[in-house]
Amino acid sequence: MKPDSFDILGLAAAAALCAAAVVVVVTSVPDEAAVFKRVSSRSLPAAPAADPGPKLGAARRLIDAGQAKEAVGVLAELAKSNLADPAIHAMLGEAGARLQDYPQSMMEYRLTLQMDPEYVDKKSAKFIGSRIKVAVKEAMSCSKAILRDKPDDGVAKSTLKDAYYLERMLAGGCE
Repeated sequence: MKPDSFDILGLAAAAALCAAAVVVVVTSVPDEAAVFKRVSSRSLPAAPAADPGPKLGAARRLIDAGQAKEAVGVLAELAKSNLADPAIHAMLGEAGARLQDYPQSMMEYRLTLQMDPEYVDKKSAKFIGSRIKVAVKEAMSCSKAILRDKPDDGVAKSTLKDAYYLERMLAGGCE
């Protein structure tokens, strides 16, 4: 069977789209991190006092002492053995927010709420909604600024998507 002109045109269009996608991926510059790392004038609300475990307690003390980068290392090691523990992801989200690494922070907070929605229940002892709300507001602001300059930025789009999900969960909505 001989291909007609529409088949050839369709293949050419698909090849052009693939080539354009490769060019976009290759030429995307990681300078969006500079916008995400901007200094925030707001501080995050105080953390709960409970220490669920020795390593989590150590990570909590590091975060509270302003050493979020060291806390990420402790929590990353802890997460290797306890991947399904939402408390670890909640602290990783907080540490990411303190470091102004909003893509990581939004992803960790999203994982936390997918594992245990009680983290945004105001009646729960696990409630961290006020910290999530501050991080979401900053992440949305940074993501929107990046998307104004680069409308096709995948990291900013993903961060914004996670932030909207968290905003819905904070408002009491469903997934």
